Amino acid sequence: MPKYNINLITEKRSYLIKEITAVWGVSGETCRRWISEEGLATIEGIKPFLIWGEDLIDFIRKQREKGKIHIKADEFLCMKCRKGVKAKTGSEQTFETGKTIGKDNHKQIKKTGICEFCGTKLNKYSGVCQ
Repeated sequence: MPKYNINLITEKRSYLIKEITAVWGVSGETCRRWISEEGLATIEGIKPFLIWGEDLIDFIRKQREKGKIHIKADEFLCMKCRKGVKAKTGSEQTFETGKTIGKDNHKQIKKTGICEFCGTKLNKYSGVCQ
C-alpha cells in the first residue's frame, strides 16, 4: 500500500469520497473498493458516503500493518519467499564488515546464509556492542 500521509486527515471531521481523492490523489473507485471490499466504515444512512477522519486513519494504519513482514531475531528476510526464514543448517556465517554504526560506534557484522525453502542467498546486517 502506498504511504498515504495521515497527517492530512483530521480525526473529528467527516470526508466525502471526492475529498479523499483530492487529498491523496487516489481514484473514487479505490475509495469505493475500500468501503465495499476492504471494510472502510462509513456513516450509516447517509448518501453520498461520508467517512469519519478517525475511521479513515485507523483503516490506513491497519492496511499498513497487513503489508509488514515480521521476522524474529534468529531469522533472515528472504526476498524470494517474502517471509522470515531460518538459514539451512551449516550455511550460516558471520563476518565483521570493518565499519562502525550508531552514535556509540558499534562494530557492524554481516550474517549470511541460504534459505531453507528456496535456496536463495540471505544477508543480514547488525551491530555488536563492544
